[in-house]
Amino acid sequence: MKNFSKKLAIAAIPAVMALSAHQAESKILLMSQEGWEVSFDGAANAFLMKQSGSTTADITAGANGITTFETAGTGVINAGTDGIGVVTGLLPNVWGMTLKAPTANGLDVSARIGFYTHMQGGQDVLGAGLINMRETNFTVAGSFGSVLIGRSIGISQSNAILNDMTLFGVGALTGGADQSGTSLGRIGVGYLYTDFHPQITYSSPAVGPLSFKVGIFDPSDLVSDGTAANGYTSPDATEGDMPRVEASINATLPVGDATVALWVDGSYQYAEFASGAGPGYGVSGDSLEGVDAAEVAFGTKVSYQGFAIVASGFKAHGVGIRGRHGEGALTIAGKAVHSYGGYLQGTYDFGQGTNVGYSFGGNYKLQDGAELGTTAVAETNSTTLHSGMIWHNVTDNFRVIAEGGFTEHSFHMGGSLEDSFGGVGAFFFW
Repeated sequence: MKNFSKKLAIAAIPAVMALSAHQAESKILLMSQEGWEVSFDGAANAFLMKQSGSTTADITAGANGITTFETAGTGVINAGTDGIGVVTGLLPNVWGMTLKAPTANGLDVSARIGFYTHMQGGQDVLGAGLINMRETNFTVAGSFGSVLIGRSIGISQSNAILNDMTLFGVGALTGGADQSGTSLGRIGVGYLYTDFHPQITYSSPAVGPLSFKVGIFDPSDLVSDGTAANGYTSPDATEGDMPRVEASINATLPVGDATVALWVDGSYQYAEFASGAGPGYGVSGDSLEGVDAAEVAFGTKVSYQGFAIVASGFKAHGVGIRGRHGEGALTIAGKAVHSYGGYLQGTYDFGQGTNVGYSFGGNYKLQDGAELGTTAVAETNSTTLHSGMIWHNVTDNFRVIAEGGFTEHSFHMGGSLEDSFGGVGAFFFW
């Protein structure tokens, strides 16, 4: 199975790291006499999952004066979920294509398009998952590095998802075993989802053990948690007249017989509220002005013989608690949400294609004065996930997986939603 790790990395990158010109040397490759190259890549997966949810306290509306439990932007399950289903895992099924022009004047120019879909969405084919075109971009590469222009994966917190073993599993389920979309994996329970965005990104060549990326991105709306209180409507910051900036620094170092990878990445953007917006709940004055959204993430992966340990963390301001900048980036007062989190993961390769892994992590939210000022809303305190997996590479292109875990979503006023899940599945890569 010595070629499987190379094939696996190749298959993971289109879904996670947005490849550039070097894609063409992998996958199914077609070439012309003039030197044009077309390559195809992709993956398909399916899992049979059993899920059972419960609560640790009475968290129904009206209990202890609480009228609303904040779950917006968290992706947590509903209380009492209990079901079984055949689902797509964290990665959707993907078909990717890369077109590369002949090398000229020391430049490699290529274009990529990626189609993503899943099997869920309804009980019949009319309700099946739609095609999601996450990647449509082109790249110019040379001795100076590469420049990518178009829609592709974000930079900030992409290292966390790339090194997450649940990338090739299910992890946290969003709405039960019969959910309508892909699962969450460890998104929202160890890092924030970087997502795919329009961008112009420069990637440096390696300088010794170091490399870096920096890009300017289409600014995102900063969306409130959607929980209204005392007649106030939670405001969103949707006016962005400057691009968001994202960057990362990576290093790979040999330390004796071990290999140590280190990374730091982050992002910053500023967005204003629409004219006359607000005030939000607990905010005096006639209007809100704007919000700074920033985050920093960091981590390491230490590999020694068959062992690999990953430790990753982040701290964010005005970014959110699951997906970056989406629902949950702002409080009911229109203020930036403070969040942090991380995960610790250990895996072991027994050889002959068999691996085992365990990880634990979570995302945590700090409540502000406006949120604590009303007892009608039970605010999110944390969401954590224990995950165990065993997988076996049957061939260089086919993997089988068994997985189980436990998720807990807790509230600052007490009570929590709990979810136990387990199942089996398989991946096919090309």
